[in-house]
Amino acid sequence: MDTQEINTSNSQFPNLEILPKMSTKKEIAEKRIKQLHLTPGTIFMNRWSIEGMIGSGGYGQIFLAMDTKKNEVRAVKIEPKMRMEMITKRMIMEMDVMLKMQGKQHIPLVYSSGYNNEFNFIVMQLLSENIGDIRKRSPAGRLSKETVGRIVYQTVNALKDIHEMGYVHRDVKPANICFGCHQQNRHILYLLDFGLLRRFKTDTGIRKPSRPNAGFKGTERYVSVRVHEKLEQTPWDDLFSVMYSVYELVVGEVPWRHLEDVEEIHAVKKLMNELNNNGEMFKGSASVLIDFHKMLVELDPSVDPPYEKLMNCAKVMYQPKELNDLYDWDEGFKLTLSDEKD
Repeated sequence: MDTQEINTSNSQFPNLEILPKMSTKKEIAEKRIKQLHLTPGTIFMNRWSIEGMIGSGGYGQIFLAMDTKKNEVRAVKIEPKMRMEMITKRMIMEMDVMLKMQGKQHIPLVYSSGYNNEFNFIVMQLLSENIGDIRKRSPAGRLSKETVGRIVYQTVNALKDIHEMGYVHRDVKPANICFGCHQQNRHILYLLDFGLLRRFKTDTGIRKPSRPNAGFKGTERYVSVRVHEKLEQTPWDDLFSVMYSVYELVVGEVPWRHLEDVEEIHAVKKLMNELNNNGEMFKGSASVLIDFHKMLVELDPSVDPPYEKLMNCAKVMYQPKELNDLYDWDEGFKLTLSDEKD
């Protein structure tokens, strides 16, 4: 089943092209998913009619569902209560943080959350495909600087809200960034997956002492040099994950894309910082990120970042566009195609 089989209309979902697609049986098999947590056609918690799976990961599955009381489309995220004979707490943290942050522009709306005998669950607003998958659909395999600049601006703004609550995200990457599907939010960015969040400040706003060995949390491709070194993560590390994510979006891949050894990946990231924009890694389409990267390299990880300066730096990338102007996918990726011809 694909998005064309979802009972939607262009007026309700102007971003129809980037709606998440429901997985076919073949795709589910290819992902080595042994069992769907919810079966299409069932009514979950006596309210949400399950249409099909639209996402999955190591910790759970996401389903497209219809709210039978309001006749509105929702996303239902499911996590088994037990994993490898241990109680799972990842979604409990996610529920707590998302509920605390309701009303923040870049946090998805939550309609219900809780648990039953088998699962923890969150029912939230339906969003687009993640920006990593959207990038792959671009004929050029990348996005324009005008679109990427606006992604930087909105992601930094989203992280500012999270950091001001005293948390670091620890898993910022294209797969955790989406856009709205409705007319009123089609150009609003949403940050997802709060299961790896950790408090770096107390309730009174004081930074917590760093652990001598904080371990490795995050996704190898996008974590900062400090995470490779198992240092305590701060907002600085989230922002470097933004940098690596948007580098991939504007170029098509990061310089360490084809490396498998984690130490080799660490070494290339260190080299990128040491060269400070003077090397091959910031030529061509990557040159738009030079100033943003330079600002990050010069920041002190123990000090709160200058979010407004970083966002102003992003504005330079997307001018003369505005945040609500059309993005690449709204225009058939023509900006990336024209870049290819230049």
